Amino acid sequence: MLMNKIKPVTIILAIFAAGLYNIWPLGYLLDPNALHNSYISVLEVTSKPYAWLFVLTDILSGVCVLAIGFLLIIKNIKNRKYVISYILFGIATLFDAIIPIASKCEERISACGIALSQIISPHDIASILEAITLIYCLSGLLHLLKVKQNNYYKMALFTLWLLCLTGLFLIISVVINNFTTLSQTLYILMNGVGLVIIPISLIQNDN
Repeated sequence: MLMNKIKPVTIILAIFAAGLYNIWPLGYLLDPNALHNSYISVLEVTSKPYAWLFVLTDILSGVCVLAIGFLLIIKNIKNRKYVISYILFGIATLFDAIIPIASKCEERISACGIALSQIISPHDIASILEAITLIYCLSGLLHLLKVKQNNYYKMALFTLWLLCLTGLFLIISVVINNFTTLSQTLYILMNGVGLVIIPISLIQNDN
């Protein structure tokens, strides 16, 4: 009985996690001055009026991902390493939210940019871990689903390519200090898509 409900519950949680992860556009309404040529993460800087809201939604997103990982473990998904990687994404998201980006990034993206001190900051390390875990999961799923060549394989392939392309666009936009909001929007959106595709594909692959 419980096992039959895991897939629909997982789908609901995954969609919820993706939605919470992409809640930041509310910043245009609640704190429009914050999103001016800087990182979207500045919405979570302690001094911001609605930082608590964006921190909370990221935390809830991370909790949803952890709950999905727990459900996948209960379902005894064969490819446990991808489940663990998915769980690591949830943990990284929690750290990402709890440890805010440097306040100097509030002014403009070039104030923190890609300096070594910024890249090795706890916040950015958590963000990098999020990227690594999602790309690892999607790459592994392509290998698992390749034999079946079904719609799940096509969705995973499409998601991986777009995640990598938007990630590259994000890096370039930071280097040239332009199009940063657009690049982050696309990249975060693809993270959300990955959060949904990965657990569904893992369950489907076991069927």
